[in-house]
Amino acid sequence: MWMGIDNMPYFSYSLDDANTWSDAIMVGPSHLEGTGFPVVIAGDPGKVAFGYIGTEGDGVWHGYISVITDAFNANPLITTVQLNAPDDPLDNASPTCGYERCGGFGDFIDMQIDAYGRPWLALSHNPNGDTGIFGTLTNGP
Repeated sequence: MWMGIDNMPYFSYSLDDANTWSDAIMVGPSHLEGTGFPVVIAGDPGKVAFGYIGTEGDGVWHGYISVITDAFNANPLITTVQLNAPDDPLDNASPTCGYERCGGFGDFIDMQIDAYGRPWLALSHNPNGDTGIFGTLTNGP
């Protein structure tokens, strides 16, 4: 996983010890205009989860988890959830906050998979005093 020159999250994989790579796919939802601070974690073959913060271009930043359960498919299905409520942003002080270290962004972001196979994303809630928060999916892939 990496952030492209367009500030969007991309993913590609290798099945031969990094000798060749699949074509890159953008894993963020289409309404986002920029993302930052990506993390990735993989489980069983073809199952990958991505965590990142994103903005619609208005300087308000939210947390996202995107999950692929069939990464080796020619057209994999990507399920994305926003972790925080729309009226409770993770940052709203700077339109560039997701592209640079700002508040707790960059210090507190990580992903883990629990015993049930659910991805958990931990990150910072800057307006609440750089409070650490975490989220997961309750239903879905």
